[in-house]
Amino acid sequence: MISYGHHRFPGKLFVVEGTDGSGKSTQLALLYQWLRAEGYPVFFSEWNSSPLVKNTTKRAKKRHLFTPATFSLLHATDFADRTERDIIPPLKAGAIVLADRYSYIFFGRRSTSPSIGSYPEDQI
Repeated sequence: MISYGHHRFPGKLFVVEGTDGSGKSTQLALLYQWLRAEGYPVFFSEWNSSPLVKNTTKRAKKRHLFTPATFSLLHATDFADRTERDIIPPLKAGAIVLADRYSYIFFGRRSTSPSIGSYPEDQI
């Protein structure tokens, strides 16, 4: 297994990144069920799930209300909140955290934006 950094927590973080429809959620759900059946403490975290920004992001994306820069700030807020509330506490407790996307998607989506005002994820 490839390790991409070290932390001082006894838990393990598994991240699955990929495009929409690639099967990330399906595979993580199967892994979650299997780990639970084996008796492991497992937690799940997914992209854009922070209660701080979830509804705002969904509404704004549908209606194209924000610029890519504004979306970047919302995604950064989501990532920070999920890390502090949903990821670090279980890792500290020795649990396994499964993340349906983590930080790479944030950088990938913003790096593909050719200009302010375009929404490349909506054109795919």
